Amino acid sequence: MSKEHEMIKLRYNYGYTWEHYKDVYAKGYAFLNRELYEGKSLAKLFSEFNDIHEMEKSLPKLKGLFAIILPRDDSLYLVEDITRTFPIFYAVNENEIIITDDTFWLRDNSELDDDACAEFLRCLYVTGPYTLLKGVHQVQAGEIVRITLDGQIHRKFYHEYVVKRNEVKTESYDRLTKEFYEIIGWVIDRLIAFADGDTIVIPLSGGYDSRAIASLLKKKGYENVICYTYGKPDSTEVNTAKEVAKALGYEWLYIEINDEVIPQNYPNEKWFLEFYKYAFNHTSTIHLQGFFVFMHLHENNLIPKNSIVVPGHTGDFLRGGHLRKLPLPKTKEDVWKRVLAKHYVLNEHVKLPYSIKEKFWEYLNRYSDDVLVYSIDDNWNMKNRQAKFIVNSNKTYEYFGYRHAIPLWDAELVEFFRRLPIEYKYNRVLYNEVLERKVFKPLGVLITQAEKAEGLREKFYHKVFHSWGIYKSMRYFAELHLPYWIKRPLRDLVRPDENNMYSVSKPILNELKRKYYFVEFSDIVAEWCLKRAKCPYGGANK
Repeated sequence: MSKEHEMIKLRYNYGYTWEHYKDVYAKGYAFLNRELYEGKSLAKLFSEFNDIHEMEKSLPKLKGLFAIILPRDDSLYLVEDITRTFPIFYAVNENEIIITDDTFWLRDNSELDDDACAEFLRCLYVTGPYTLLKGVHQVQAGEIVRITLDGQIHRKFYHEYVVKRNEVKTESYDRLTKEFYEIIGWVIDRLIAFADGDTIVIPLSGGYDSRAIASLLKKKGYENVICYTYGKPDSTEVNTAKEVAKALGYEWLYIEINDEVIPQNYPNEKWFLEFYKYAFNHTSTIHLQGFFVFMHLHENNLIPKNSIVVPGHTGDFLRGGHLRKLPLPKTKEDVWKRVLAKHYVLNEHVKLPYSIKEKFWEYLNRYSDDVLVYSIDDNWNMKNRQAKFIVNSNKTYEYFGYRHAIPLWDAELVEFFRRLPIEYKYNRVLYNEVLERKVFKPLGVLITQAEKAEGLREKFYHKVFHSWGIYKSMRYFAELHLPYWIKRPLRDLVRPDENNMYSVSKPILNELKRKYYFVEFSDIVAEWCLKRAKCPYGGANK
């Protein structure tokens, strides 16, 4: 190929930088056969594969966060890891092929897709390989996109989370618990090797996932750890995290979200609009829940500049937390109904276009009858919500110049849970039982948020509403059958605003002239994103 450099327009080097070796571009890091490859050495690794077949065989073995742009055999190959941490976008027309990490660079020559804008408001991101811009596509998590010089596009997943009946593990429960504990130990070993003595910063919540990372680092003897938590002083998250950090002997920082932490004119500040473009990219709603907290930590030098931020994404998903929220699907139609009830529940004043249902059924029909139905639901969640919304929250750390890692999204760990029998994710939760028995209890951090609930509302939410299974029983019916004007206040009634998101949303609310409901915090941010992008739906909600 002779024109690949003219096609490739890469701009963003926050946290991680694009590195170039010969004709290969790489960003991020990966372990292969216990050896760590970062930046230029990662690009070199891909340049030295003998052919594309060797690359495809190696990709499932890579453990880390990476994106690759690789010219070979009169084609350009675009590769995303299983998390889609570093998004790659592409546009092909009669005259040119453009590869970029910045969709705003393509905006002037692209029209907004009204149906995609509606989907964005309803679920916070654009699903599949599409974006809000017509003709501009994204490489999906675990996908290889091949673009030939004459503009033909070929897409192929080298990793999916679906599981066939004959792939489900058949070992005993005891053997599976030992295997999980062994694998998660290797995962933390890789994290320690990557950190190489640098400070690991953990956003410590009251849940199990960030606690698992902190606790396992403690068991491995890694002491250079700082934990931080934010929210209201009396919240269950704060109280639980404080006690966990104290028991582990790690430094713990607490930031209260209030008007002093939130710049009141931030939506119009140049530095914030740059973050918006970086994290939004005509694909995903930006994350503001922890943005100003981390900015406070950074600007006040409370964490070292070379720190690696390690959030708990997303053990809740792996252990079956999203499957347990609703009855398991038995048919593909059930999967569609579950996705409607779980994901397309925001900004319900906007009608979901029929094209979105057609797109979803195209996805469903890719899978044969030997694929377990529940895993089709999980796979869609992984490729879309997890990759484009949850993982996208890490853009905050990158924007302020920090590296990050997602150990609970390690490819080896993901593969274990992909094949784990459903009864150990839906009924008896293996993930929780192993951590409680082998990690939390020995370290004295087997603490539940229900124990730390102080207010009457918080006690009801943690001790009754969730503990008694009321949430799962009511949600499916409510989301599918109740009108929005009833669901909205009900959601606010049962879910306490423990992080004071009202302070974060006030500057946006003033701009949108929209009323605040805590459960609509993400809806509000999504609407603001579209308003800035000049989408017809932006600012439409009242």
